[in-house]
Amino acid sequence: MDRVAQLLEAAVARPAGASLTQLARAVGAPVSSVQKLVDGLVAVGYLDESERRYRLGPAPYVLSLRAGRRPVPGARHRDLVELAERVGVPVLLAVRVGGDAVYVDWAGADEPFDYALSARVRGSLADTAAGRVLLAHLPEAVRWEIVQAARPDDPAAAVALLEDSERIRRTGRETGTSGPLLPGAIAVAVPVREEDGARSEVVAALAAADRSGALTTRTDAVTEVLTEAVAGWERLAGLEQRSRDNHG
Repeated sequence: MDRVAQLLEAAVARPAGASLTQLARAVGAPVSSVQKLVDGLVAVGYLDESERRYRLGPAPYVLSLRAGRRPVPGARHRDLVELAERVGVPVLLAVRVGGDAVYVDWAGADEPFDYALSARVRGSLADTAAGRVLLAHLPEAVRWEIVQAARPDDPAAAVALLEDSERIRRTGRETGTSGPLLPGAIAVAVPVREEDGARSEVVAALAAADRSGALTTRTDAVTEVLTEAVAGWERLAGLEQRSRDNHG
């Protein structure tokens, strides 16, 4: 446990990402023994791997949610409440943990929807509109690995999922089924980015979901509302980050 904590702290200390060698040096252990621990932390979302560098993953933010910390910079629960009232359907905020999308907050849900979300906040990235947005913006190698795991016996479905990812990156949104959580529901989802200097990373997905058919003729209008909200969050997060930097 001490070594796991040291690995997480070492990753946090290097915002641009730490190499496996740097992590091994930080905990005073051989690279071969650290590799298994790091792979395990990536698998459960405590570390993220990109181009052989490791940074803190989203899982700690999910845990800190109960402590009142925001898992998505700039986004507050009251923002979701206002959005749900504006678009007239439930809105949901999801982050990636491993190969799953995890709903960290939502508003405007009726009782069955609220119960279903509370009972199952985690689902495959491939199975929901929000999850597919998160999947689309992963590094290619990670995306291929998740797609292969999600569609292991259906190459055609795997190719279609990758084609969906390309379309999502091009259009900036996903419209489709919300998955097995609520059969028949349709959702519109857009990416939420975090800027850190020259780096821009998709850290969450904002979705509007509906079971009544209200979204079928309003997808463009709802997408515009969601996109405007996300832009506001990103500006606020940038201001907060600059304020922390100035007072650091």
